Amino acid sequence: MLITILSFLIVLGVLIFIHEFGHYIMAKKSGIKVEEFALGFGPRILSKKKGETVYSIRLIPLGGFCNMTGEFPPDKETDEEELKIYRQAEKEGRCFHQKSILTRFLVIFMGPFMNFMLAAFIFIFIFAVFGLPVDSSHTTVIGELDPSKPAAEAGLQPGDKIIAVADKEVNSWEEMAKIIHGSAKKKVSIKFERNNNIKEVLVIPEYNEEIDAAVIGIYPQLIRERINIFKAIKLGLLQTYRVVYFTLAGFIQMISNRSTEGLGGPVMIASIVGQAARVGLSNLLSWMAIISVNLGIINLLPFPALDGGRILFIIFEIIRGKPVPPEKEGFVHFIGFVILITLMVFIIYRDIVRAIF
Repeated sequence: MLITILSFLIVLGVLIFIHEFGHYIMAKKSGIKVEEFALGFGPRILSKKKGETVYSIRLIPLGGFCNMTGEFPPDKETDEEELKIYRQAEKEGRCFHQKSILTRFLVIFMGPFMNFMLAAFIFIFIFAVFGLPVDSSHTTVIGELDPSKPAAEAGLQPGDKIIAVADKEVNSWEEMAKIIHGSAKKKVSIKFERNNNIKEVLVIPEYNEEIDAAVIGIYPQLIRERINIFKAIKLGLLQTYRVVYFTLAGFIQMISNRSTEGLGGPVMIASIVGQAARVGLSNLLSWMAIISVNLGIINLLPFPALDGGRILFIIFEIIRGKPVPPEKEGFVHFIGFVILITLMVFIIYRDIVRAIF
């Protein structure tokens, strides 16, 4: 549990920081006044003001924000101090809304873009440091597990060496897989070795339509080949493209089927990240890259309060020849934020129910 919590907080913290840093650095380079750069939501836990910007860590680690002066106009609830900051920035031409369409687009787009860049960097790093997978080991040592499948639920871990399945001794991955594949919905005993101790668990393999066989969610260890940095860069960029492509395809399929089956939130992500951390650094980094791509794509969806929704208003401005009134845009983003929070609560509830039952 401790590994899961720590790895989840580190991964999420890095992804949020990179995303918000994209907005922050582009805003700074564009001369926009940044009032606060925050990781998390809710009350501040730590904060420090450096120059004109407050850098803070907040209580709820499920997001972050880069508060730029002039993103939304002051209203009746704006206090005198905030109004003074706004008027001074406006006088200096440093408000967000005073910048050109291209500048505003780049400031908004840079957040998701940094998530894609991080994913590419991680994949390049994995190929450069760990090498290229060229084959799977034929031994019965578990390399990876699917955290949602029977093996992980039964307590099997990466590094466990399976020595018997259904009371039959196994000496190769193929021999072991053959027994499991033919045992759909049957209780199967699995004897394994961990830290020189022999243990045994019961699992019920589940039927997989894609391969027309039963599975328990285990994968063999990978055999890797060392490659040079140029090939690592090429493969890293290609892997990033593949993850983006398949993630988009997954979203499209989910929408077309009107299904939320594959939808997961913080609890599911924490479970996946925790399992990946126990497998090893390479696996943890791979999942970080995949989640980073998902975060980038989700933020580009044309929904109010997301970066994609704000880009949509810029497109409307180009079409209309004038911006949407700031108070109307602010109201739409507020409604979108409320809907997103409601959706997040629903997803977290589903995650918890799925984890318990």
